[in-house]
Amino acid sequence: MRIISPYNKILFIAFFLALFSLTRAQDKFPQGYFANPLTIPISLAGTFGEIRSNHFHTGLDIRTDGKEGLPVLASANGYICRINVSPYGYGNALYIKHPNGFVTVYGHLSRYNPAIAAYVKERQYELQKFAVDLYPNAGEMAVKKGDTVAFSGSTGAAEGPHLHFEIRDDKEEDPINPMLFGLACTDKLPPVIAGISVYPLNDSSNVNGRHEPVYINTVNRTGTLHLAADSAINAYGMIGIGIRTYDMADGADNHNGPYTEVLMDAKDTLYYSRMDDLSFGAMRYINGHVDYEAFLKKKETFEHSFLEDNDKLDIYKKVTNRGRIKFEKGAAIHHLKYDVSDFQGNNTELLFDIGGETVRGSIRRDTIKYKGMISWKKPFDYHYKGMSLHIPTDAIFQNVRFYCSDAASPLHTLCPIYHIINEYVPLSSSYTLNISPSAPLPDSVLRKAVIIQWTGGRIHSVGGAYDSGSIIAHPKSFGDFSIMLDLVRPEIKPLNIYKGKNMSKATDIEFEISDNLSGIAGYNAYVDGKWILMGYNPKKDMIYYTFDEHVKEGNHHLKLVVTDNVGNVNTYEVDFTR
Repeated sequence: MRIISPYNKILFIAFFLALFSLTRAQDKFPQGYFANPLTIPISLAGTFGEIRSNHFHTGLDIRTDGKEGLPVLASANGYICRINVSPYGYGNALYIKHPNGFVTVYGHLSRYNPAIAAYVKERQYELQKFAVDLYPNAGEMAVKKGDTVAFSGSTGAAEGPHLHFEIRDDKEEDPINPMLFGLACTDKLPPVIAGISVYPLNDSSNVNGRHEPVYINTVNRTGTLHLAADSAINAYGMIGIGIRTYDMADGADNHNGPYTEVLMDAKDTLYYSRMDDLSFGAMRYINGHVDYEAFLKKKETFEHSFLEDNDKLDIYKKVTNRGRIKFEKGAAIHHLKYDVSDFQGNNTELLFDIGGETVRGSIRRDTIKYKGMISWKKPFDYHYKGMSLHIPTDAIFQNVRFYCSDAASPLHTLCPIYHIINEYVPLSSSYTLNISPSAPLPDSVLRKAVIIQWTGGRIHSVGGAYDSGSIIAHPKSFGDFSIMLDLVRPEIKPLNIYKGKNMSKATDIEFEISDNLSGIAGYNAYVDGKWILMGYNPKKDMIYYTFDEHVKEGNHHLKLVVTDNVGNVNTYEVDFTR
């Protein structure tokens, strides 16, 4: 368990292959064509392919020194092909199509340049919507390399000010690592290998005599990386290895994603992944690539260096035996090595050994009686006491034992709590869940019902639509479910306006809106009977109207209407002076 010399033969071959791959990438991806989209040097708060909840990061998060309002520049000549305004995701986003067959994406913008902003606002008023997805005609909004198209911000799902920058293939519309195009970023820090995990992959497998994963941290002793555990690792049966790793950037303390991960078994490459490009269509298959249970329970990311049966990710460059190792009783020790690198070529290595068990060890034994096996290759349907579900083909990552039971609900639900497998079994897509109330209820009442998921003592709605006496929803996880009624109107709380207030010195009107269960479906505001544009910031539960030419000086009447997802409506009206 040591870091081997960087001059050994294996590392030389790996370096040569990486150099060859980079040379080919430079032929495919033009160097110098795309420029830095900011006026400050690139410093990364997030890398391409970094693991996030339910998805890989599809671009670069470029630091803006903790500020909003930095000029965002067109990275190359082209025309604006899409403008998306959303309270979620990328927030205010801009898409530029370039003549070389690529599209650049700029996300979390605080605002657009005046010409684009005017175009967007006009369309928002035409559609009477804040969230819009606009597609200008080809060439209608041409830009030149270096033009200021917008200003940086933190709109959408951003946790702080930064610019999200992507490069996509125009034909497939899938993201490509922008660093392949030669964007410069100073980084002299190697990735960190924080720990490994070892998994028994079938019922008769075990690690250190037990049928459960083993997690081991690393420790640096006098400049050499070791596993922290003093005792040896022994295994029996089919085994998989995982890694907890991240990359560091100069002058930053955030954990970014590495570029390549290689697991060697002696001289053989067992697993090799590289973050060159991604597919939006396969994005949720990340849930089978990571240790999903550890991700939820430990809040730690262990990546599998083996493939589940249903793995459709395209990040793998070489995998032998699906990354799995078979151990027999008393088998020879396997000398394993991880080599993790960032895009700049900084790398970290870890050597460790796994030996074969001298005895067979434990065999998996289920304490819960299961009702059948779900095959990932086939659809699965099940009916149970007023609940039915349909799991489509490819929704799970391997064959799974199906557990289902019900229990009396401690909540104000219309039926029992149904326990469906558990929340730690990952899914690549949603499934259909149909639940009926225990007692008949009028249609008018059931139209106010939603399916809820109860996790860790917390309730959240997974939505649902009324259909013939039951509620149908499409959850993306297993767990505990029931039905609840939402009979409460959304709440409206004025933040800076009240009856008769003189708003002449105010720049905007602000409200806080919230809902107790089903969630906000929409809102509309009117001044003197005419629709006005109100932005929405769900991170603060706030909607706001910025005074403009649509509300002139004088006395006015404001009406705000907020609706939740089951049709409950609340209205707030007030007179004010401008």
